[in-house]
Amino acid sequence: MEECYSLPSCARHKPCFFPFERDGQPWRKAGIGRRRHWTALHPTATYVRWCRACANLAAAGVSAGDAVLLVSPNGIEFPIAQLAIQLLPATCVAASPFLSPDELVHVMRVGMARWAVVDESVLGVIEKVTTMLPNTLREIWVIGSSSKSHPSFYSLMKTERWAAWPPQVENSSFNPAREVALMQFSSGTTGLTKGVMLSHRNLLTLYMQVKCFVEDVDNKKKASGEPDSEADILSRVLLFIPLHHNYATVTFNFVVTVGGCCVMMKTFSPHSFFNALQKYKITYAPIVPHIANFLLHTPLLKEYDITSLKSLISASAPLPPSTKQALTTRMGCAMRQGYGLTETCAGVATTIPHVYSKMGSVGRVMPYLEVKIVAPESSKGLPPGEEGEVWVRSPAIMLGYANVPGATASPSALKEGGWLPTGDLGHCDHEGFLFITDRIKDMIKVKGFQVSPRELEDVLRRVEGVREVAVIGVPSPRLGEAPRAYVVPLPGEATPSSQVLKDYVAAARLPPHKHLAGGVQVVDAIPKNSIGKVLKRRLRDEYLRAEAAKKTAGPPSKL
Repeated sequence: MEECYSLPSCARHKPCFFPFERDGQPWRKAGIGRRRHWTALHPTATYVRWCRACANLAAAGVSAGDAVLLVSPNGIEFPIAQLAIQLLPATCVAASPFLSPDELVHVMRVGMARWAVVDESVLGVIEKVTTMLPNTLREIWVIGSSSKSHPSFYSLMKTERWAAWPPQVENSSFNPAREVALMQFSSGTTGLTKGVMLSHRNLLTLYMQVKCFVEDVDNKKKASGEPDSEADILSRVLLFIPLHHNYATVTFNFVVTVGGCCVMMKTFSPHSFFNALQKYKITYAPIVPHIANFLLHTPLLKEYDITSLKSLISASAPLPPSTKQALTTRMGCAMRQGYGLTETCAGVATTIPHVYSKMGSVGRVMPYLEVKIVAPESSKGLPPGEEGEVWVRSPAIMLGYANVPGATASPSALKEGGWLPTGDLGHCDHEGFLFITDRIKDMIKVKGFQVSPRELEDVLRRVEGVREVAVIGVPSPRLGEAPRAYVVPLPGEATPSSQVLKDYVAAARLPPHKHLAGGVQVVDAIPKNSIGKVLKRRLRDEYLRAEAAKKTAGPPSKL
């Protein structure tokens, strides 16, 4: 349980670029080491470019309160554009570059964007969206050089016009607690994505949280004799996590806070990942569970020198303890785990080896946050050790969901007292460590018993020849719901049969209601979103469609 600290009074009427100053002075030049705060191969981003982009957006007609769509893979332009938009202060509507036209139409309607900054790789999709939503976008700036019909984003950073427009204007009517700085979209693992409205105060809280956390961890490391400070560990960070996602936002704030260097990859690819680790002497890399699983089995590890790597961190979904231990041994570095939601803006909990760490836990609760465990049915608070829904309260909690009837911050998303139900099942122990069991919506109800898919997935991962696994609940006339497993085999190894997998679960001393009565299906891949979360909704939909097709086809004809 952590107290919620107050925010600095100097930020009351400033947009959220306040944290990027040092002792009141902005970073005006790109330099070496602690002043080079993000990079993509050789270019560097500077405070000057950021201010120029902001001023020229304003000169083009973008006003405070406008929404600007930002769609781009990872690159140096993304943070420049995002921070320039927020400095106006306008709202940055950050979306995945992998969305379909229909999905982007949904994003546009929810975000109410009137301007756009897009990468040349997605320009065709954006232009198709503009035909579906005519007269919506007033201007599109393109990152790249292939467009002749739209202005280049780089033109926004070429003039000195920003010098006549002070970037540190205080406005007494500006309310950082209510103005939307950033709109990110929820993972959409159970339905349409929702636009999460994050205020300037939310983002400032994230910065203050990181600052307090780093100081606390460093003090504990000094006391215990640990050699590496957080600045040492975060000195060179490899980021392939999409920048439109909150996981990357939190990571980026950590890098900026300690003055580290962020090396960006547009997308993850095995050889590029290891090449970057070696070439740039990466010290820290955020990953997701399916990448952790890949790292455990890839032979590429032997081909590269990754001795500079001090730590990995996994987030977006729970990492099995066995995987965490095995990865620590194989990669030769520390392994952290984080837990958070888009709706919380900041991280909720994290583990730090030898500082905040306990087997099976996602860590200690971060500063500026409170966590409590409640009974899902009654919302009654539960004591340490008892399992219930995880609720979070913080000045980092979102304002609400954008333009979704019935999903505004009050009362549907936030409960009385400002508590946000996370939808996750878990418990806290007496030492303040948080443990996550599973998503409540994913729990399988078998004859009145609650079955955790994660528990069965952890068991199935132990089977030789299994690379990935996902377990869902499917309808059963006899049981209500039945656990069904989808398994991806390891390439080059014998594929375990469905019966072998069923027998393994049955032999694991699990009660009968946890057996795989819904069957086992071996597949080439398990559907995931851009951040690596398994799309169990899609698996359920595919199963139901297949079952409906069987019923429509009827029994096979007899010749």
